[in-house]
Amino acid sequence: MRESKRQLPGRPAAKSKAQLQDDSIMGTNNSSIVSKRSVERLYFPNEAHFFRYFVKKPQRRSPLINRGYWLRMKAIDHVVRQFLEKDSKKQKVVINLGCGYDPLPWQCLERYPAASSGVRFIDIDYRDLMLKKRAVVQSISELNSMLTNTEVSDNDVLLRSDQYIQVGCDLRDLGVLDRVLGDVVDVTKCSILFTAEVSITYMNVEAADALIRWAGGLPEARFCLLEQLIPDGEDHPFSRTMMAHFDKLRTTLGAVRKYPTEEAQQRRFEGLGWSNVSVRNLWQLWSSPDFTTVEERISLDRIEPFDEWEEFALFGCHYFLLVAEPTSEVTQLFSLVIIPEPDTVQHLENILELSDVPEPAFRLEAKFSEYTKSHGLRRFAAAMSIKGNGRSRGRKGVFGGMGLTTRTDSWDEYGADHAEFSALDPQGSAVVPSSRMCHTITDSGGVSLLVGGRTSPDNASRECWLFHRWLNTWERVDDLPFPLYRHQATSVGDGYVLISTGRIDSQTISEEYLVWNRYSGWMKCGIEGTRPPPSYGAIFVSTAAEPSVNLSSSSDGILAGGISNNSCLVEQVWRWELSGIYSQKPMIQFHKLPNFNGMQLITRFGASAIYRRGQLYVTGGVIKERILKSSEEICGFNIDGKSVSVGVIRLDFAPRPLLIGPTVFAAGSSLVITGGSAVCFSFGTFWNKGSYTIAFPDSNSEHVQGSVKAAETWRLIRTVAAEGRTKALETPISTSPARIVSVPRALVETAADFNQILESSNPAIIENVDIGPCLTKWTTEYLKEKIGSEREVIVHEATTQHMDFNSKNFGYTTKRFGNFMDQIQEGQRLYLRSLSTDKPSEQPADISKDFSSIAPDFQLPPELAVVTENMHSSPLRISGPVNMWLHYDVMANVYCQIQGSKRVLLFPPSDVRHLGFEPGSSSSQINVFEELKSPRLAGTSPHEALLQPGDILFLPSLWLHTASPTSGINIAVNVFFRSLSAGYAAGKDVYGNRDLQAYEKGRRDIARIVKSFDNLPRDVRGFYLQRLADELKDKV
Repeated sequence: MRESKRQLPGRPAAKSKAQLQDDSIMGTNNSSIVSKRSVERLYFPNEAHFFRYFVKKPQRRSPLINRGYWLRMKAIDHVVRQFLEKDSKKQKVVINLGCGYDPLPWQCLERYPAASSGVRFIDIDYRDLMLKKRAVVQSISELNSMLTNTEVSDNDVLLRSDQYIQVGCDLRDLGVLDRVLGDVVDVTKCSILFTAEVSITYMNVEAADALIRWAGGLPEARFCLLEQLIPDGEDHPFSRTMMAHFDKLRTTLGAVRKYPTEEAQQRRFEGLGWSNVSVRNLWQLWSSPDFTTVEERISLDRIEPFDEWEEFALFGCHYFLLVAEPTSEVTQLFSLVIIPEPDTVQHLENILELSDVPEPAFRLEAKFSEYTKSHGLRRFAAAMSIKGNGRSRGRKGVFGGMGLTTRTDSWDEYGADHAEFSALDPQGSAVVPSSRMCHTITDSGGVSLLVGGRTSPDNASRECWLFHRWLNTWERVDDLPFPLYRHQATSVGDGYVLISTGRIDSQTISEEYLVWNRYSGWMKCGIEGTRPPPSYGAIFVSTAAEPSVNLSSSSDGILAGGISNNSCLVEQVWRWELSGIYSQKPMIQFHKLPNFNGMQLITRFGASAIYRRGQLYVTGGVIKERILKSSEEICGFNIDGKSVSVGVIRLDFAPRPLLIGPTVFAAGSSLVITGGSAVCFSFGTFWNKGSYTIAFPDSNSEHVQGSVKAAETWRLIRTVAAEGRTKALETPISTSPARIVSVPRALVETAADFNQILESSNPAIIENVDIGPCLTKWTTEYLKEKIGSEREVIVHEATTQHMDFNSKNFGYTTKRFGNFMDQIQEGQRLYLRSLSTDKPSEQPADISKDFSSIAPDFQLPPELAVVTENMHSSPLRISGPVNMWLHYDVMANVYCQIQGSKRVLLFPPSDVRHLGFEPGSSSSQINVFEELKSPRLAGTSPHEALLQPGDILFLPSLWLHTASPTSGINIAVNVFFRSLSAGYAAGKDVYGNRDLQAYEKGRRDIARIVKSFDNLPRDVRGFYLQRLADELKDKV
């Protein structure tokens, strides 16, 4: 007879699957209110703050999250306020379904006291959550003092007052809900507004539909619903990221799969008894004059800099606000706007028909080339022509942009040849542009002009650079008259480049059109006739047949879309003509085109535009009010005089990309799309994992069974790391090779001996000490048995022997431990630096916890007690034939060699200026093992340590070091410890190499000082900054 399982004494019963899901749903409230508290603190400084009582640790969210939640909060407030201010003889009741900790009742009582007089606010949510909310209300006088005649009880109505009622009830139980509501108000004499902000979507769809139908059966009710959308299928990258986020949280969005679009939600409510339904997505609401005013939108930019428009538009297109009423007698709160389905664009002329392609129209195939590891991942970069290697055809370089974690000053090299991917050491130019994004690069003959760009929205650049393709060098040329980013640039022939309006900072749009030439510098264009509204992120491109035309005649082009001063997309298309360049007084004239079918598809923000053979090809970006369908993301426009016709290009994308911030260029008969990414609100970041090559419809590409195939595939060839900081190092006086000093060996018999080494702040090899049986036990087979061959570990997998942290010529790969050990024995370039098994991104490694099965084999000798007592972390290191990059650690550490032998090169902290460490970086790109005898390292003081099993290398804080194995498999334990009493970086420091607080603060101070000189002429700015630099040097 099988023994039944019994609950152990003192242990709570295991929760059911349904209870766990309910807990997960309640957990979504915690993240939401933290975001709303962030908005409250920043955007409503002059209002009473109520979220503060429900958020113990406030956090400042990113500008995108803040603006998204501001819009959500504004949407609900807008509907509630209209309801409160509407005349009615009945008592008004506002019921917040799935309210969480939202303080909507107190906000209304504070903001609209007259309109809220006599109104009953009812909060309904899970009982457990409402009990916590009641406790807060009872303990905070600022909340309970606004209520009168307050009563509490243990039944379903947890708190009751004249103004406010709390109900602990499962919304799926309509019988209880109906009874409780009848107990607290007389529904026959009430006008009720139900609000549900991302709450009932977590319910089973049938239960949510039943709740909506029940609400519609009340005598006089309205329903306000704010939830997610899937506006263009679940394969849309934003939708896919959003759904995966909620699935991972075990809070699956049920309704959105059944009712994915605004039209489906409208039909849903109509089918459930609500005859009058209005629905808009939040991106549509943003620009609606009946919802937000121009002053409101502009005021947001004064609170915090914002430039995440594409991501904000994607967020807005994935959320809707719906207001429903059961009869059509009551005035609608919103007019209904119906978005046409993709079929309604069939009347648009197909781009292929313009090229005399016979029916049926061809589909274009996009050839996909997957990136190697994390290379190629950048957005808001710009492309330039570069020379190929040897006899290979020309290639394209994609420079700058936002990388995985920060802006970059490297470039990705693309070509159609079959070269294998590699990370390239810098060659050629000794000076390169600094890292930036939202800049332009325009090819003009054998050179390319880089203009402007930014780091942050309030830190734009005036710099302009010329890249010489055949010399592979950069040259600094005339600065812009003002900083600029999110502008557009187009070649107008004979070495002249025309620049459109753009952004100067987060609150200022430039109004000038500028022309540059090598000999005349920057010239401001006069404007004849009507001036288009200043905008940024627009389409601005020359439509001349050849850019090298005789400029004694005029050049022409197209201006379309962009965002204007009112923070809305401009739905206008203009034809422009440029003349008078040779006279040094260029004039530009604009002619506004009348509205035409498909105009919305060309008036985009953040799109890429390429003109070729009479066609303008527009890729990606966002449009006003709605999302771009997959069939609309790449469009063609035929320019004929002053008229424009639009054609949709049907593409077969696999996998489907997110065309936000990609770099697009023409290459022969192909259109090539590289990079691109977006932060999908709070759900995660989506990166395109490769490049796409698409044949132009007018090319001689291969036609196969109704589709147009590209004749060749462009792929990422290599990443070229910037060298500017390394080349601009202090030049040593001596050019003779550096003299290598051997690190001394020392006997440590007492704690005092080790303290003496500590106080010297010089490296030393400690020998003949006992570090435990690991020296004999830790064989490959022993480790696989103890740690477990199937255990997964994250390792560095390198492409060359020398790993480079800055160019990332390695990837992070998850492997089974047994396979990892076998591959190292086979000579593969793998490196394990262990991380915390519990919270690798939050906690430092600890061998006693992370590898508890082998930790007893290792010990530090008692003479090193100061290390043990002040230990920060103790990672396990196992490596094959691969070199660690040159770096420094802020914390001192001891490196205990257990198996194999290793050569370590160390440099004193004073050598940092010779070794290519960029400001704020603890890693260098220099391979000192190769450069050791070169003049480049003359003037440095290299120290060498040759480690054998049992040796302990003491590494003082800030000593620069790198290591190379001199035998097969290498195993070591590295123990980091705090050697300073104070001054370490605040917050998490998982690796022990975050710079000291004083340094981080100093860098921020320097940035502020430099910015204070921005408005001065370049020579004046340089003069005074150099004087300050000299003064700082004198203090060292």
